[in-house]
Amino acid sequence: MARNKLMPIYVIFFSVVLFFLQHASTLSPQVKGIESDPDQFSAERAYETLKVLLKENQPHPVGSELNKIIKERLINELNQLGIEHQVQKTWACSSRFAACAEVENLIGIIPGKTDLPYLALMAHYDSVPMASGAGDDGAGVVAILEAARVLKLEAPYDHPIMLLLTDAEEAGLLGAEAFFNQHPLAKKVGVVLNIEGSGTSGGSMVLRTSDKNELLIKSLSHEYDHAYGFSLANEIFKRMPNDTDFSVAKRANIPGMDFAFAGERNHYHTPNDNVENLDIRTIQHHGENILSASRDLLSADWNSMGGKYVYLGSTYGFWTEWKSSNSLIALILSVLVLIVAMIRSKVGFKTTALGFVFTPITLFTTVFSGVLGFYLLSLFSGNIISWPGIDWPYRLLLIGSTFMGLLIGSSLSRKFVQEYEMIYGTWFFWSILTLLVTLFLPNAANIFILPLVFGSTVILISTFIKEQYKLSFLMLTLVVALPSTLGLIFALEQSQGYKLVWAVLPFAGLYAIIISPFLFSLRMKSAISYIVLVNLIAITAGSTLNLYTEMRPQHVNIHFYENLDAGDSFVHLSGNYKNVTTSDPEPLIKPLSSYVDESSTKALASFAPGNKFRYWADSVSSEWKGPSIALKEKVKDGNSIQINLKSNRSASRVVLLLPEDSNLKSFNIGTQEIKTSAETRGPFKGYYFIYLSGMYDKEIDLVLNFDDYQKDINGYLLDISTQLPKHLNNLYEARSGIFSPVHRGDQAILIKNIQI
Repeated sequence: MARNKLMPIYVIFFSVVLFFLQHASTLSPQVKGIESDPDQFSAERAYETLKVLLKENQPHPVGSELNKIIKERLINELNQLGIEHQVQKTWACSSRFAACAEVENLIGIIPGKTDLPYLALMAHYDSVPMASGAGDDGAGVVAILEAARVLKLEAPYDHPIMLLLTDAEEAGLLGAEAFFNQHPLAKKVGVVLNIEGSGTSGGSMVLRTSDKNELLIKSLSHEYDHAYGFSLANEIFKRMPNDTDFSVAKRANIPGMDFAFAGERNHYHTPNDNVENLDIRTIQHHGENILSASRDLLSADWNSMGGKYVYLGSTYGFWTEWKSSNSLIALILSVLVLIVAMIRSKVGFKTTALGFVFTPITLFTTVFSGVLGFYLLSLFSGNIISWPGIDWPYRLLLIGSTFMGLLIGSSLSRKFVQEYEMIYGTWFFWSILTLLVTLFLPNAANIFILPLVFGSTVILISTFIKEQYKLSFLMLTLVVALPSTLGLIFALEQSQGYKLVWAVLPFAGLYAIIISPFLFSLRMKSAISYIVLVNLIAITAGSTLNLYTEMRPQHVNIHFYENLDAGDSFVHLSGNYKNVTTSDPEPLIKPLSSYVDESSTKALASFAPGNKFRYWADSVSSEWKGPSIALKEKVKDGNSIQINLKSNRSASRVVLLLPEDSNLKSFNIGTQEIKTSAETRGPFKGYYFIYLSGMYDKEIDLVLNFDDYQKDINGYLLDISTQLPKHLNNLYEARSGIFSPVHRGDQAILIKNIQI
C-alpha cells in the first residue's frame, strides 16, 4: 500500500487545531460589569466586595484579629443585602484527627415558600497563615454573596436558602465540622453547593459530587453554556490528601456538588494568592455555576437525587452526561460496531491482532520516554520544579519526550502491520481499557467511552468511503479522543505542575496510540533526530536557566526549633533551596550557605527520632517564654484531670503530646468529648496528640480522660507561631523575590517537657 507522505503533517495540524478549539471551550464566561442587569451575576460587583473584605491583603487564619475583623465585614455585607443571619461560635474538632479550634461560622437565611429542606451555599472565609486567601476562598465567599443578592431578588423559591460561611477550614475543616455536627439547622439542609479555590485563575469546575447525582448534574447543565468538569475528578479526589468542607457534608450524607478552580496553582497557599492576582473571570464562572444550579434546584423535588451519573464538560463547548450503568451498554455496542466494521473492511484477524499487540507497546514507549526525559532533567538539574516561572523548557520536554516515544512505537509497529490493521487493533485495545476502567473506576468511564463510541462509528462509516479518502476520513477519530487525552494533559499540567508529571504521561500515551497509525509514512530516522534535538534543548534549558520569578517563586519555609529544657535550638529550611537551578546563586543560596549544614541530618526532638532534616544549622535561643500547662483538678472517678494550656507569646497553635502508655481515652473541650488514639506513623508516632489552632492569647481548659490515670505522665508541649526570632531576620530578608513561603509558612516551634 502506497502511503501518503503528507498524512503526518495533516494529523499534527489537525491535532493542534482541535487542541486550541477544546481549550477555548473551557475558558470562563465573559465578565459582567457593575452596570449589568440586577438579575445577572456580576463578577465586578463581587470583586469590589472582595477588595473591601481583604483590603489589608494579609493572612487571616482562624482566631486571628484580622479574621474577626473580616467576619464583622461579612456581617455588614449580609446586613446590606437584607439577609437575616446568626453567628455560631463554638469549639470544634476534626472527625479525622485531634485538631480543634474555636470557630465562628456565619449563617444567613433567605426564606422560601415552604419549610422544605435548605439549599446551602457554602464557602470558608479564613485563610492559611501565608496567604490573604483571595482565591482560597475569598472568591467563593463573594461569589456566594453576589449570587445571594440575585436569588433574594427572585425569592421566594420553594426551598429556603442558607448561606454558610465557615471558619477554620484551613485548620482541619473545623467550621464545617461545627455546623454539621452541632448546629440544629444542619438537619434541615437538603443539598449543599460548596465553592472552593486552589489557585488564582482557571475555570470553575465541578470538582466532585455526591454518589447519587443525577438531579444535581442536570441542574447545572440545564440551559447553561459554561458547565465544566470531569467525573474523573471524583476518582482522583478519593486518592488525594487534599480536602474541602464538602467532605464533611458528604460524611453527613447530604447530597451536593463541590466547585473549585486550579489555574496558577503555584499561587495556592502563598502570598501571591491575593486580590491583585485573582482572575476576575474565575469569579464570574463561580457565580454563574452557583446561580444556574441554584435556580434549578430551588424549584426541584429533592425526594430523589436520581442515579449515579458520569459527566464530561466541556467537549468543544458541549456537556455530556449519562447514567453510570449505561457505560457498559455503550461499551458493548461500540465493540459490536467495530466487529461489523472489521468484517466489512475485510481486515484480517491476525493482522488486527498484531495491531492489538503493538498498541500497548506504543503506549509503553510513549510513557517511558516521558518518564526518562524528566528523570534526565531531574538528574542534571537536581530537581523537578513544580511550577517554574519560565515553563517553556518543561512544556517542551513534555511534548518532545512523549513524541519521541510515540515515534519509536510507530517505527516498530509499521514494520509488522499496516495503518488500517493498526487502527482496528488500537480501538480493540481501547475497548479493553474501557472495560477495566468501567469496572474499577466507573467515574472515569466516560473519558474512554466517548472516544470509543465516536471512534467506532467513524470506523464503520469509513467502510463506505472510497479507498483514497478512507485514511483521511479516519482522522475524525481524533475529534473526541483529544478532549479525553491532550485536553486533560493541559488541565493536569496547569493544576498539578511537573512533580506529578507521572499522572500526566498516561494521557499522552493514550493520544499517542490513536495517532500512531497516521504517522507510519514519516521518515522516522529524520524525525527522531529532530526530536532528540528538541529534548536536548529542553533538558539543557531546564537545567541551566533561572526558571523562577516573583510570580512563580520557589517555595521555601524557614523553621526555627527550640527545645527549652535541653537548651538546643536550630534552624531548618523546609523546601529544596539547594536544588535551585540558577546561573547566579544570589539571592538565596549564598546568604543561607552559612546557616545550612549540607553533610548531616538533625532530628526534630527526642519524641521524633525518625523525623530528620537536612539543610539545618545550630542557632541561638529565641529568649521567648515557652507554653505552659497547669493541673487544675481531678474530676469524675479520678481517671480524669482538668488542665489549663496557654502560649505565653501569643503563638497561634499549641500541641500537647502524651506517650502511648499513658492510655489517654478521650478529652473534653467545650461541650464536646473527643475520642483519641495514638499515632501509628509520622513525627508523632507512638504519641497521642491534641492540636489546638487559633490560640493567640487564649487559655484553654481541657479535661483528659484516661483508662487508668497514673501520676507523673511525661509528655511534651509545643507552641507554634509564624513569627521568627529577631536573630533570623537576615534569613527572612534573603528569602525574597523568587523565593516564597507556602502553606503554614515560616514557623517558630518551642518544645517543652511536661509532667502531669
